[in-house]
Amino acid sequence: MQKIGHRGAKALVDENTIASIEKAIELGVDAVEIDIHKCATGELVVMHDETVKRTTNGKGKIVNLSFSELSMLRTEHMHKIPTLAEVLMVCQGKCKLHIELKGKGTAKAACFLIEATVAQNKWTYDQLCVSSFDAKRLNKIKARNGNIKVGLITESKTSKALAVAVNNNYDNIYIFHEKLRSRFVRMAKQKNLNVYAWTVNKPADIKKMQALEISGIISDNPDLL
Repeated sequence: MQKIGHRGAKALVDENTIASIEKAIELGVDAVEIDIHKCATGELVVMHDETVKRTTNGKGKIVNLSFSELSMLRTEHMHKIPTLAEVLMVCQGKCKLHIELKGKGTAKAACFLIEATVAQNKWTYDQLCVSSFDAKRLNKIKARNGNIKVGLITESKTSKALAVAVNNNYDNIYIFHEKLRSRFVRMAKQKNLNVYAWTVNKPADIKKMQALEISGIISDNPDLL
């Protein structure tokens, strides 16, 4: 069962920063989960929200800001906004990576970058997973390169999400932990789907997820995992 740091070690260090990711690795995670958007100049940057307001000292939508402008911003504890390329370098050989597609244009750009890093023998396809709430983005990935592992994220209507994942031949499904039940896990496993629970931050909830024997637990507190 994978121990997965949510946005690095979100509860301990500013989320989706290199420092947060390094902290998660230090705590012994098997994988890190991050979010990506495409900025105005085409780079894939690591941030959850579509705007920079909540997590940095700037303002505006990522899609409207150049990477030069984004690189000038700082988080609460003075960390920079990293690119996906930088995160791949930091995590290489240390842990797996779950990449959530957040903004427009991320599917194609992520494909190019993943293909390039695999071609350079820095990563293998089995070490990388691409996820999204948007099935259309995942289908773009699969249409271009069937070697890339993809997974649907869902918070509710899990039976519908399961059908979408099965019908599109996805590899993974990511479920909000409060919605996850043993019956669903059994059904998913029968369809050869890996099940991941998010975001599991309390020891009691972590134990519940462990008992379900799922593929991985995503947590803001990787130290508890």
